[in-house]
Amino acid sequence: MMHLSQTTGYAILALGCLEEAGGKWVRVAELAASTGAPRAYLVKLLHRLAKSGLIRTKRGYRGGYTLSQSSASIPLLAITEAVDGNEWPTQCLLGYTACTDKEACPAHAFWVQERIKIQEELARLTLKDVVKFERGRRRRKSRSAGQPEVSA
Repeated sequence: MMHLSQTTGYAILALGCLEEAGGKWVRVAELAASTGAPRAYLVKLLHRLAKSGLIRTKRGYRGGYTLSQSSASIPLLAITEAVDGNEWPTQCLLGYTACTDKEACPAHAFWVQERIKIQEELARLTLKDVVKFERGRRRRKSRSAGQPEVSA
């Protein structure tokens, strides 16, 4: 099944945590606890996100990480490209290394069209959309568990 990489998933979760912090600096230990990502792995990931301009970093006692722009202006495509690069959508659906327009696998024409749709959707969806979904999911989960609703 085709899906975004686990690294991209961690990046989206970490950026979601930064959005929920409301502009406050968040330390890597907090992000690791919230995302479930190993700390050393997360540090490298955060470095890539900072290098791409999606987050700001600040060293020191009161330092940490924060979003560099609003979550509504961060498309999921920018996160995916910051993490996995620009090559991720060019891979053959069937895994062939030499799959081109000239030497196409049976799924090539289909996959070219679907990749375009996926990229367009990732460009349309924003980090804010994911954060909003997560808040709603947590509310539904807490209600179904009989716990009092927590405001987000």
